[in-house]
Amino acid sequence: MKKLILLFTLALPMWLCAQNKEGKKNKLTVIALHPLQNESDNFEKGLAQHNKMFHSGDAAIDIYQVLTGDRTGEFHFVYRNLASWADVDKSFEAVTDKAHAQDWDNNVGKYVSTNAPRYYYVLSDDSYMSPNRADMESEMLGLYFIELNPGMEDDFYAGLKKIKEMYKLNKSKNYYQIFSRSFGTNSQLAVVFPLPNGWASFEPNADEDWSKMFKVAFPKEDFKLWEKKFNATQKNFESMVIKRRADLSSPR
Repeated sequence: MKKLILLFTLALPMWLCAQNKEGKKNKLTVIALHPLQNESDNFEKGLAQHNKMFHSGDAAIDIYQVLTGDRTGEFHFVYRNLASWADVDKSFEAVTDKAHAQDWDNNVGKYVSTNAPRYYYVLSDDSYMSPNRADMESEMLGLYFIELNPGMEDDFYAGLKKIKEMYKLNKSKNYYQIFSRSFGTNSQLAVVFPLPNGWASFEPNADEDWSKMFKVAFPKEDFKLWEKKFNATQKNFESMVIKRRADLSSPR
């Protein structure tokens, strides 16, 4: 479990977004939805109908429900396919279409809080991902939001690169995706990792102990010193477990 705790001390440098190439399909759109009290049934019914009618193909949506943490009960409306900024612009135009907007307002919008922020994230090349997309997907996912101590971007990213190398050299199957948040007043980094065995995925595994993995990857370096330096880059993080609601999402 230590490997996961340490991983989630990651944070976001302000300049990451500027490094992304124009047109690269690595943008993720997320909308946070909060059903009004006593309106959960109407909200879910309307959301399922809306996604069936308007969100297929490139506009496919996955709906995730937050199961733990301070945001328990929140729903994440997530565009399934990574997109370019041009694609994001097209999707925004689509949601302002009259029929789409009316259906949302009549069957979803009136059952959620008016505070439904839209976030844009960019997939980082520092993610450690399986070439098999199925390995990156599961019914349940772990999610961390992390903020960085100002001025420690270089130390953070140096540590992050070591983590990825450590996982690669140990042939770990604990994959993770790292997304940097674009826009907004609070810079943020999100780490998303599959939980293929549900809650049992959190059970400790001696083969995945970070001190052992670090020694394999960097035999001449001091793990405790590296760990202390890397942990100092973090300001805070928020953790949660989310579950994909297939009944509310676009078909796969």
